[in-house]
Amino acid sequence: MRFPRISIRRVSAVVVVLLLGGAIVIKSSPARSTRTYSVICRNWISHWPPELRAFAFLLAEPLFRPLVPIRRQVEPGVNMLLDPQDLVSRRILEYGSWEPSSWAGIAKHLPAGGTFVDVGAHIGYYTLKANLAVGPQGRVIAVEPNPETLRLLHDNIRESGAKTISVQPYACGDGEGELDLYGGAHANTGVSSLSKANAAQAGAISRVYRVRVRPLDDIIDEVHPARVDVIKIDVEGADLLVIKGAVRTLSHYKPVLIVEVEDSQLRAMGASADELRAFLQSQGYTARRAFGQNVVFSRREE
Repeated sequence: MRFPRISIRRVSAVVVVLLLGGAIVIKSSPARSTRTYSVICRNWISHWPPELRAFAFLLAEPLFRPLVPIRRQVEPGVNMLLDPQDLVSRRILEYGSWEPSSWAGIAKHLPAGGTFVDVGAHIGYYTLKANLAVGPQGRVIAVEPNPETLRLLHDNIRESGAKTISVQPYACGDGEGELDLYGGAHANTGVSSLSKANAAQAGAISRVYRVRVRPLDDIIDEVHPARVDVIKIDVEGADLLVIKGAVRTLSHYKPVLIVEVEDSQLRAMGASADELRAFLQSQGYTARRAFGQNVVFSRREE
């Protein structure tokens, strides 16, 4: 294995900063220690080559333990409580973003004054960024059924000063009803799922919630936006159920979709990636590009 070339000066500079930072926070509060860690990660370690970045994080973290949840302004208008023990929050703390290529794919199709629908909004990263993109004349509809995550979503929206976000506390499916939602382990709350197997991929199930399931069509009908430009769907295997419950929305508004397409998770919910793609094709949608497991679909005539 050949390691990338990295200057001794860069290594020395980062090590010195880490040691000084560690010395500064030895007697600090855990919150201040965590803030210092995140600043060092984003402003120093991020300059390391990608191949060595994980090593740099491992080098830094022991100096700053215990790491605790802190509120950070990720960017102006995006203020979030971030837990360094939870995957999505930790990545935002260390890198300053989450799945930037996927967000770029969303932003490309999301104009000022547009409407963004975030199915599986989690703690609100995409929701809040979309709120900035569409502006005061736009709309954001955030759908999130997990009660614990929903509380954080509301808090992050309030602390960010976002005024045009409609939060919908439901799971989306192809019909009305109630189902068990399995909470993901604290290490990755983003894997909470209607599938017990999918939710357990990051560790033991944290809790089981009984949640209301509604078709996205019904939610959209109630909110009644003038337009729907982009729908993001990331629901840990229930993606096809969401799409089947949104056929009126797809037909009427013709939004661009960005969908997490992970065959193993879909199969745990009785579907497959091939079935999802075939159903979208039957609705006039074609896969345009992929950002990892997130795939952008749009109407063929577009």
